[in-house]
Amino acid sequence: MMAASGQPLTPEQPIVRPCTHCGPGLNFFTPQLIADRLKEIPLEPSLAAETATYQKRMEACAACEALSEQVLCAHCGCFILFRARPAKSYCPHPAGDRWIN
Repeated sequence: MMAASGQPLTPEQPIVRPCTHCGPGLNFFTPQLIADRLKEIPLEPSLAAETATYQKRMEACAACEALSEQVLCAHCGCFILFRARPAKSYCPHPAGDRWIN
């Protein structure tokens, strides 16, 4: 993962920026914290995107100009790891859903 400066992030390096959905209580996070939280949040298998679909979504996000701090979508403020996970989720890009095949 890369910081906004273009420098690689380390798992311990905090990104000081409030989460748009968590509110002011979470005003920093690290790549490792995001990965750990994703594991803690259960999602019923029938509601989750298939692994191949999830990977394609993550690739589309990685190539998007709106990816911020390598973890946040600038259009909705979501962590892409979380946004791409539900099967019925969609890409919020104003020019159209970039996850549609």
